[in-house]
Amino acid sequence: MSHLRPDLFPVDPLAEAPAVQSMRAARLPLHGRLLAVLRLWRDRTRARHALAEVDGRSLRDAGIAPAQAAFEARQPFWRRPGSLR
Repeated sequence: MSHLRPDLFPVDPLAEAPAVQSMRAARLPLHGRLLAVLRLWRDRTRARHALAEVDGRSLRDAGIAPAQAAFEARQPFWRRPGSLR
């Protein structure tokens, strides 16, 4: 269960994406691995867009530095999420 409000964070940026879990499952065919990576990248993009929309006061209330959130929101989709705390 996520501790983040679903209306502010449609995708929990701190949770491991289901696509990662499926990649760790039994060996998938090439198209399955490709789809898993594309889903992972889509989830990261959505999470970073949602993070960029959160105001500074809400971030501080959650114990997240606004500068750290802004840095994370600017990362490209292929980079793994960093720690926000």
